[in-house]
Amino acid sequence: MPEKKKEKKTGSYKWLAVMLLATFVLGMAKVWVTVERVDLAYRMERLQEEYRDNRELRTKLSIEKNNLLSPYRLREFGREHGLSRPGNEQVRKIRK
Repeated sequence: MPEKKKEKKTGSYKWLAVMLLATFVLGMAKVWVTVERVDLAYRMERLQEEYRDNRELRTKLSIEKNNLLSPYRLREFGREHGLSRPGNEQVRKIRK
């Protein structure tokens, strides 16, 4: 009869060890998931900041493009380089 108690105690120690190991593994998994979540949050914040910067740069470049291609600016650029409107004799019309 004492052997049965010994077996029962050994079995419960094994069960306790398995439960402690499972608790440890689940705890480590929870820590890993939390670390990954924080890492992803930082990465998402960085990407959002980069997106805002790129959008701002795109707006500035669009304004600069419109400025450079404005008719007034092109006219002034042509005058600075000696360009003028062509005369009627310099224009060739193509008929279909």
